[in-house]
Amino acid sequence: AWDMTRDGEWGARDFARLVLGNIAHETDSSVVQTLLRQLVSALDLYVAPEHRAETYAWAADRLWDLARAAEPGSDAQLQLTRVAAARSTSPAHLDAVAGLLDGSAPLPGLEVDTDLRWDLLVALVAGGRAGEAEIDAELARDATASGERKAAAARAAIPTPEAKAAAWRAVVDEDAVTNAIQTATIAGFGRVHDTALLAPYVEPYFAALERVWAERTNEMAQNIVVGLYPARLAGSPDVDVLARTDAWLAALGDRTPALRRLVVEERDGVRRALAAQARDRA
Repeated sequence: AWDMTRDGEWGARDFARLVLGNIAHETDSSVVQTLLRQLVSALDLYVAPEHRAETYAWAADRLWDLARAAEPGSDAQLQLTRVAAARSTSPAHLDAVAGLLDGSAPLPGLEVDTDLRWDLLVALVAGGRAGEAEIDAELARDATASGERKAAAARAAIPTPEAKAAAWRAVVDEDAVTNAIQTATIAGFGRVHDTALLAPYVEPYFAALERVWAERTNEMAQNIVVGLYPARLAGSPDVDVLARTDAWLAALGDRTPALRRLVVEERDGVRRALAAQARDRA
């Protein structure tokens, strides 16, 4: 079913219904993890843009229902809670996230440890319900290298143009962060419910590629090339990511073949997403 969805042979909303209608019966933790990862990709990339908001809301409702019904203390409960929190955009769903974080509305058997606290906080940040003050307070609770990485991701997830600009400067323009902080910041940068926040960075992305490739270490350059590629904008009415990528590849010519290969691979993901969206639309 997943292969058919990725190949544009089956609608992404059908795949989402299949997963969320049956995942409660799956007992293997690794299979649950794989299915949830595929579900997120289907929602973010393969559902037709005009159906996405409605599908997001339905999926979040179902994920919260599944998390609450899961066996207390089970891996499935934890995994479903994490994904439900990450998909939360409505006031009711964000209230549920906040209730888990502050302990006012716990789920039986669910241990809200340090890692899950950060996941819940980032969900609130991305949903516009928390910001710098809450991030600083959580970092004070977890004053570790891991906490610094989580805080960097959370700051980059703040859904404002100013926060996105600060994250972009830190990882693309200034080259002043470690590999670990760079990776976390890139992950947070892409945590958006409104992809319009990412649209202003399409042109800066392509403008920076050759400079980044020449000046950064191989790992940090690859993180930028792959992590900041605007795949989430596939199908956007405001940006033709496929055409912009093709124009950049044509201008690049035979220079830096390793960089070219990475961008070609990312382009193929957009091509696949557009085909899947067309099938979902049909």
